[in-house]
Amino acid sequence: MGVVLLASAVIVGAVLIVQVGQQTIGDVNNDANVELAEEVMLSVDQSFQRSDSDESVEIPDRVRSDVDVSSEATYNLTLNGRSACSTGNRSLQTIRYQKDEQQVGYQGGGVWRMTESGATMSSPPAVNYDEGALSLSFANISGKQINGESVTVHTDRNATHRHEQALEEALYTDWSYTKARTELDKGNTLSGTRECDPRRVTEANLTITNSNYARAWADWARSTYDDRYVEVTPNSVEPGETIHIRFALGDVSDPEFEVDRMSVNADPSGKAPVTATVRNTGGLQDTQTIHFNRSGASNNETVEVTLAEGESTTVSESLNADSGTHNFTVASNDHEAYKRITYTSVPGSPSLNITNASIPATARLNQVPSATVTVKNNGTMTADQNVTFLVNGSVNATRSVTVHPGNEQTVDFGSAMPTSENGTYDLEVETEDDTYSQSSEDGHYFVVGDSGVYEITSVSPPGGLQSGDKATITATIENTGDIRKSGSATITIENESGTVVYSESTTLTLDGTREGTESKTVSSTSGALTAPSYSNYTYIVETPDDTVNGTFTVGASAPPVFDVTSVSVDNPVGPENETEVGFTVTNTGGTSDSQTLRISSDWTDDTSSDEQLDPGESTTVTQTVTAPSEEGFYRLNFTTENQTTWRILNVQSDLVVERDGSELTTRERVNASIKLKGAELEGSRGGYISHAHVDMSLDVQNQSGDYTIPLWHDVGYDFENGDVNGPYAERRLINDAYADPYEYSKTFEKNSSFSVVATSYYCEDYAYTDVEFEIDGSRYDTIRCSDPAEDRISISDPENNRNVDILGDGEQIPGYGQAEPEQRSLEDMLGEQRLNETEDSDRASLNLADGERVFLYELSERNANPDNAGGLDDPDYNDAVVLFRTNALERDVTEPRFKILDVDAPARVDENTDATVTATIKNVGNASGTAAISTTFDGSPYSVKTETIETGSIQQFDIDLATSSKTPGKSYQYKLNLTNPDSNATAGGKEWGGNVYVGEKDGQFMQVDSVRAPGAIDNDESADATVTIANVGDADGTAEIELYTKNTDHTSSTFSRHDSATISTLNHGDTEQLTLGLPTDRGNYTYYVTTRDSTSAKQSFFVGQSTVVVNDTRGVNIGAETYDTSTLIERRGGAQRMTVEVLNTGTVGDDRKVKLTVENKSDGGEVFTGSTTVTAGSGDLTGVEEYPAWAGYDVDLDAGYYTYEVAVYNDTSGDPEDTATGEIYLKEIDERGATGNDSPISVDSETVTIGD
Repeated sequence: MGVVLLASAVIVGAVLIVQVGQQTIGDVNNDANVELAEEVMLSVDQSFQRSDSDESVEIPDRVRSDVDVSSEATYNLTLNGRSACSTGNRSLQTIRYQKDEQQVGYQGGGVWRMTESGATMSSPPAVNYDEGALSLSFANISGKQINGESVTVHTDRNATHRHEQALEEALYTDWSYTKARTELDKGNTLSGTRECDPRRVTEANLTITNSNYARAWADWARSTYDDRYVEVTPNSVEPGETIHIRFALGDVSDPEFEVDRMSVNADPSGKAPVTATVRNTGGLQDTQTIHFNRSGASNNETVEVTLAEGESTTVSESLNADSGTHNFTVASNDHEAYKRITYTSVPGSPSLNITNASIPATARLNQVPSATVTVKNNGTMTADQNVTFLVNGSVNATRSVTVHPGNEQTVDFGSAMPTSENGTYDLEVETEDDTYSQSSEDGHYFVVGDSGVYEITSVSPPGGLQSGDKATITATIENTGDIRKSGSATITIENESGTVVYSESTTLTLDGTREGTESKTVSSTSGALTAPSYSNYTYIVETPDDTVNGTFTVGASAPPVFDVTSVSVDNPVGPENETEVGFTVTNTGGTSDSQTLRISSDWTDDTSSDEQLDPGESTTVTQTVTAPSEEGFYRLNFTTENQTTWRILNVQSDLVVERDGSELTTRERVNASIKLKGAELEGSRGGYISHAHVDMSLDVQNQSGDYTIPLWHDVGYDFENGDVNGPYAERRLINDAYADPYEYSKTFEKNSSFSVVATSYYCEDYAYTDVEFEIDGSRYDTIRCSDPAEDRISISDPENNRNVDILGDGEQIPGYGQAEPEQRSLEDMLGEQRLNETEDSDRASLNLADGERVFLYELSERNANPDNAGGLDDPDYNDAVVLFRTNALERDVTEPRFKILDVDAPARVDENTDATVTATIKNVGNASGTAAISTTFDGSPYSVKTETIETGSIQQFDIDLATSSKTPGKSYQYKLNLTNPDSNATAGGKEWGGNVYVGEKDGQFMQVDSVRAPGAIDNDESADATVTIANVGDADGTAEIELYTKNTDHTSSTFSRHDSATISTLNHGDTEQLTLGLPTDRGNYTYYVTTRDSTSAKQSFFVGQSTVVVNDTRGVNIGAETYDTSTLIERRGGAQRMTVEVLNTGTVGDDRKVKLTVENKSDGGEVFTGSTTVTAGSGDLTGVEEYPAWAGYDVDLDAGYYTYEVAVYNDTSGDPEDTATGEIYLKEIDERGATGNDSPISVDSETVTIGD
């Protein structure tokens, strides 16, 4: 709410130049001097408001000599009470008439009069405040006493721009106005660090100092505005004293304390605990007394709470309660909540014990496993307790339960299991009366990542069993963990009384994801199962990591049982991304039935399906759901009339690049940057700093193999040899006078795992350098390692895999700071805006832009652990710092595309001889695939040959035509059709036709030797058939060549001549090539070429229309996220690259020029424009609903507020074929950039100069 209202708050000023004019003004009466001076000031005020054009204000003779400019008064505007967000004391210049102890002044846009009785206001100042929006307009006036007869007002735009930029920099960053103005006057760029977020400004304090009109300022503010929103201090003001006017900004609606989530212990022993949540849903901060009441009680309680806009707190008090029915009330000044509770006094106490725990031993990264504990109340009183889940001793989740004596309750902690990062964890569950520890109970810890995980992906139970039948149960087990694992899968059957009637275990050894996930199906068949009429049996399938159970029936009269046998939920999924979920149901009963199968949740529409199943029959129900917009764990229910099961949908925002221990793994093809922010493996010795040698490399593993890329080994002097920790490297990183080369960008293929490997070295010898550093006022010389020895620490060594800590936004940093005072801290290297709570670095957490990760390295202590980085002599994890950033998704249609380069066929063969046709095919696509060539010979299908062709490779197909069996003296047609059998397109392939003559021919014979043409074109293009004519006779001659076409879309269409050509003379044995035009009207065509001697086989040709539009749904990509064009794109940090998806919804592929224009929203200035040509498919796209293409742009946008337009141009038209517009708000993180672009408060001010 505050952001929206603040968008109208404007702090403005007027840049004015006052010069001396020449007009003569008549005298006035001395008694009217004050009134006359006031009229002059009002005229000056009006001229300031019209300062876009020059104009003069006349000054009468009687007052001219008593008008001057005073600079005694100052103003200061401070945001959110922070001194760092302040304009500082700026001169509040006054044009003043003063004589005989009477004054009239123009100050702050208002006109004021000073009389014997004090200061009064004649015209209000240029301050406007309305519903939380503030606007100020103060002139910046300088000069001396006025000697001329008029004042000319003129706007100096250059002075305006510099002054307003400096004011804005002072308000929002750690730079002062003076520093900003100095840099601007030098022509430098502003680069202060953000202190106040413009969109989170909640108050502005205007301070007026040394003003003779102070009392009038205060009286004006008090009389004009409601004191709930505008506060003026002090109460009594004398001339020249300082006054403070505080304006509440944003949502200034009345405070409203809403009470909800009230709870009362239903079976108290002694006092009744009453708890409620109080939230201020209004705009202003307030303090209220919250009343706790019980009907009939005299000892009611109160709690005082203070809440700002949107804040909430939980309040609790205990009230006396006895047997009976009572009304409990929790009330604020605005709202109350109540509960009616009936109490029964119960002697004794509860005892909530943990009787069973089913928590897996392992899980894969980001899995949401089932993890349940069963608690039973063995006491004599109802237990109303919290069941607490602890990970490594810290509370990770709490579940509230109410369990009556003798009853049980199962609690699931699956969503709280620590599976977001590889590691080994100690898990515990506690009640007030009992504790379960997995590590001591099961003899092992919970392992995530580097382990095998046996997940039960499906179960097939029996159905329709009669008494005496055997039950066969089949289950599929998949190792969804990282590594190969051996373990058992057990299938157990229990009868209605819980007695095990059958159990069998199978030992499995399955590969994990690193070797390629492996699965296996196990099957067990029990002995004969009996039932008098019918009985229910339970089956249980167990692995060390998963359990699935269900029921089936045995007996002639067994009812239907629709049992859920498998559930499919792919985790994790990105916010607002689509994913398919489903479940399989088997009728394990003895009777056919129809039931409603339902998928439901509380955040999306339900899906239901009525299914008829016979005993033993199965069906699957699926639903495509859109994930919620917020990260978190969301429950999905899968229901039959007999059973309900559920799974958790894990919604995570950064799925494109996942953390996996000391590595990152890409789930899509991405462009990313690796930026060295610092390296500080160094120490001081008697006035100089000694730098160890550290180098880095990028280790990548993907389906193409493993490889290493040295990082920055070519930077600097030869003797540095890739040293990123030496004095020269540090100087490049911190001194703007030297170029910073330590950034590397690369496109990572999908499913690539990579790590930035840092290695430190022991040193045999050192050398002095010419680099000096000044630290805390002391100057230090530096020495570098000139002779590195063996490795000291290498992150690639498995022993040191925790010597690098990869962290994301909001995660707590290890360590307490730098180990030596000469080292730069994490705050120095990352910038204070990337760290929260830096004053208490033990609690500091990261504040990163979207798509950023930080690598923190410990390079002096082997086998380090971030958990042990707490104080002096502990690992500090600042020996090197690398910032990883996802720039963009690099998407493309991955498919093979085959092209006929050439067909080599003889024009004539001797009789009894076969002709060999050789077709040369190239894969010009970006994926390997299967090419198929179908051959038609003499009008009949002849052969099909297929070959797999890698990207960029060429393959030859040899087709032997059975011409030896043909009657000589004739010409025989052949046609080749090249297709991709795996393509989604339903259209035909690329064709090449020709003829082969068999035997000898007396006289001339003009044979259509070959015909080829593109298979499809756009209707705004033209195309030709390339025809080769061969004279296979023994005499020279003339050829008339004709091309006939027929539109096969029209049943009544017949072949007609479309084009023709003549060859005047073609010698025997020679060939000649020519082109004939093809149709351009839309449609499907068949065509052939003929001479008087020969006719080609009929070939196909398609004229379609391409229609390329911007994809408005998640078609814009920045970083790892995609966005709709119709919604505001909000991100933290800048944008290096922007990609736009276009869709060809037409029937034929074509190229398009896609232009992107980005403008500054505040002033409309163009900050980026660029065009790129994309290929939106090729050939006939019939059967392809939408063919995507992506246009990428290196926009390099800093933080700010922008508008953009995407325009798609057809290459034959000057007007765009489609356009899309949108807005981008890039929030400030570290780099400076949002100067006025995203600010709800814009600052401009103009300069006024009084003539000499």
